[in-house]
Amino acid sequence: MAKRKKRLIKQEKGLLRQAEKHRLKLITEKGRKDTTHEYWKKEILKFEEQVRERARLLEKLKRKKGR
Repeated sequence: MAKRKKRLIKQEKGLLRQAEKHRLKLITEKGRKDTTHEYWKKEILKFEEQVRERARLLEKLKRKKGR
């Protein structure tokens, strides 16, 4: 279980970093044909949803370990 927990934590951090990169692009960069501001907003929402899913899985692992 330790490997799974470590992997989920690492994935969560990576997804948060990726969402932050997209936030910066939303603020600083001008939208293009294939990467518009709406695209970046949707990507941020997708990353944040994945982070919430990883957090749920980690919480589940913690509850199992407590038994």
